[in-house]
Parts: sequence; structure tokens; C-alpha cells
Amino acid sequence: MQTETANQLSHLPEKSRDVTIRFTDKMVDAFTDNLVSVILYGSAAGGEFIEGKSDINVMIILQSVRAVDLNIIMDNGKRFFKKGLAAPLIFERDHIKTSLDTFPIEFSDIKSRHIVLFGADPFEKAQIDSRNLRYQCERELKAMLVNLRRGFVQTDGSREALEALMIKSFSSVLATCHGLLWLAGNTPPDNVPALLGLLKETYKTDVSAVERVWRLRKGESGATALLEAIFDDYTRDIARLAAAVDKL
Repeated sequence: MQTETANQLSHLPEKSRDVTIRFTDKMVDAFTDNLVSVILYGSAAGGEFIEGKSDINVMIILQSVRAVDLNIIMDNGKRFFKKGLAAPLIFERDHIKTSLDTFPIEFSDIKSRHIVLFGADPFEKAQIDSRNLRYQCERELKAMLVNLRRGFVQTDGSREALEALMIKSFSSVLATCHGLLWLAGNTPPDNVPALLGLLKETYKTDVSAVERVWRLRKGESGATALLEAIFDDYTRDIARLAAAVDKL
């Protein structure tokens, strides 16, 4: 990896930085002309990255993708998957442009915060259609409500299961909150409380329960009765956001 690119990773803890650099080098060595780009995105590219808890998210863009290429990534990635590297997103080069309307939330975030570890930057001129972004935000929020309610029924009254259900959902909720801010023309802050504060101000709706779930994710806990109250408020916050998007 070039020194200039490695310097862009100076914000990462040493172990996570080493995983990112070594995996990228493996991809460059394993692929020849078929490798177009390796992109670091998510919190590891400049957000609230917590080593041991946050994933190292990487996108690999190839000229073409076959089973043999996936085997190369799998075989070279095994040791790194155990050290915080998430299974990479894998795209063919021509599919990035045609997927912008399919994953507008994800690509809006990646476009705003990513580091090119190797190759060309496919997001430099990417344009996200706000109509597709609005539709995905509404769909994601309403799907979350369905999944959370179904998941609650499956907890069987377990405090641990209820807490895990809300914590597991948080990443998707946060990603959609990013999408809602992009939709309003705002850049989502990296800091979660600041992001939720801007969301509250933008959409004039309470999202305090979303922040409480974020605090659960950070290690705070409580009795089952308290968790059920948080669950009620959490789903109510999500429902309000869905209603706000529905009016746009």
C-alpha cells in the first residue's frame, strides 16, 4: 500500500489499521488486472470506530466476478474476518452506477465518507436521486417496525433477548437516520447524539428513545420492565419518522 494511502488510516487503532492494510495488500497481490478498487467505508473511514465492536467495512470492485474470484477473497480473508474485518461488499465495476438507485442510503453514506485503499474512486461523480432515497427510507423504517414487533414476540420475556433485539436493530435505524438527513440536504454528523439532535431539529420529532438504544449498545442496561418501556418509545420514534417521510 502506498504511504499516502496508509497515512489516511492514521486515525485507526494499530491492530485495525494493520488488518486493513494487510488485507488490501492481499487483494492487490491476488488479483491482477481484474481488481478495480478497494474502498474502506463506514466508521473505520472516519467515524465513531470502536476497536473490537465496530466492523472494518471494505468494498471490493472487480472487472468481473466469478466463483474463482470469490474463493480468492474467501481464502485470503479468513484470518482477517476473525480480527474485525466484515465480509466485503463485492461489486462488478459496471454495477456500481446501476445500483445507485437500489441502495441510495448505503451509497450516500459511502460517497460522503470513504477512503480509496487501491485504484479509482467510483463515487467521485456518483449522483443519488432523492426520490429513490425517500422511498428506501420509508421502506426501511416500516420494515423495522414489523421486524421489531415480530422479534419481541420471540423473546419469550427474556431481558437479554429483548435488549439484543433492540441493539441488533440499531445499526439499520442509524443508517436510515443518515438517509433522512441526506434527504433533507444535511450532512450527518459522525457523533451519534449530534446526529440525532440534528434529526430531531430537521423533522420536528422526538428521537430520544433511539439515543437510549444507542446507550444500551454502549453497555448501559436495565431491568426488563425498563427495557419494555424503551421498546415502546423506540418503536414509537421509528413510527413517527416513518410518518414524517410519508408526508414528503
